[in-house]
Amino acid sequence: MSRNISPPGRALAPGGEMRLPTPPGAVRRFWTRHPHLADGLVAAIYIVPMALTLVLNLRGDDPAPLADVSLNAGIMLLLAAALFVRRRMPRLVLVLTWIGLFTFADYGEVHLIAQLLALYAVAVYSDVRSAWSGFGASVMLAGLAAWLTDDPAEIHWLTVASQVVIMLLAATLVGVNMGNSKRYVASLLDLAAQLTRERDQQAQLSRISERARIAGEMHDVVAHSLSVMVALADGAHAIAPKDVERSRAAMLDVAATGRRSMSEMRRLLGVLEVDTDKAPRAPQPGIDQLADLVGSFRSTGLPVVLERSGREPSNASVQLTVFRLIQESLTNVLRYADTPTRVIVSLICSPGAAQVTISDNGREPAVASVRGVGRGLIGMQERVAIYGGTLEAAPGVHDGWRVHATLNFEDEQ
Repeated sequence: MSRNISPPGRALAPGGEMRLPTPPGAVRRFWTRHPHLADGLVAAIYIVPMALTLVLNLRGDDPAPLADVSLNAGIMLLLAAALFVRRRMPRLVLVLTWIGLFTFADYGEVHLIAQLLALYAVAVYSDVRSAWSGFGASVMLAGLAAWLTDDPAEIHWLTVASQVVIMLLAATLVGVNMGNSKRYVASLLDLAAQLTRERDQQAQLSRISERARIAGEMHDVVAHSLSVMVALADGAHAIAPKDVERSRAAMLDVAATGRRSMSEMRRLLGVLEVDTDKAPRAPQPGIDQLADLVGSFRSTGLPVVLERSGREPSNASVQLTVFRLIQESLTNVLRYADTPTRVIVSLICSPGAAQVTISDNGREPAVASVRGVGRGLIGMQERVAIYGGTLEAAPGVHDGWRVHATLNFEDEQ
């Protein structure tokens, strides 16, 4: 279990969660859900003015040649279809729009709309290098087209070329800015997905590691029970000819010990899925060692007070769980509390249940939150889950941090 302080400049919600940016509005969500409709609208931005120009040139006082109108109508349909698929093939669409550059005399200005849209698409859906390469090629071709279609009686070709270059530059700059934003957001989403996978993997590894440790600790509990059963059975066998009643009592103790061991095994089978090593193991601590544990933390300057009440459980695995919960919680107090003046460890026992509470006043509630992967918290949750209990880790009612765990077990008389 560990704590977290929110990044500078990011406000915390009332529940302690960091506020997220405002989600897209209804308009953006609509166009995102209907990309083909958006593509059709983009194609219409070019095809509508082009079609009006063709109709006016064909039916005006000085009609344009039918062949010229037909040629540009074909170019219009080709570029409109290309703009509709600009997301998938932006470079090819830009190359196709260059065809309309060489009709500057009558229709080049309208065909230029298609090229601006295509250049923007290259910057957004391809990459920055392709966008600036396309811009350079478009500028050269636009200058060449303006020079070939120059009409000194109307306007000098340099003026036309400079105006086209400005429009091409504007489309490229806007497209590069939008494209960089889209690519940045996409990279953030990929990074978030990767971090989420790594977090889940770390949590799973922590669970597996903790379960392996619990299995190792329970090895001693079960081994002790079996040793007691063997010793009692041997003793019962030895005194059976002399004292039948004592022999029967010893066998009853064997049965009771076996039942307790079976109960522990059933709990473990539902949690553990890993094998443990076979190295020799030292006896595991229990409630009797709590005084020494608290004393070791006091020696570091931590003002710990131990409060115990009720009949403490005799079950070795329950005692071990209580010991580990208090040990992990005090370790986190030592690591993360800012000069606490009060640390209270409370153990309240009743038949078949135990409540463990560790509270301190070393942190402000506004900044006391879980951070990191929380391996200690995951380990405590796994321990408590074996006994069908609950674990709460949250800021205290008035100040500091509070850990509260409940354990349920079969009471042993």
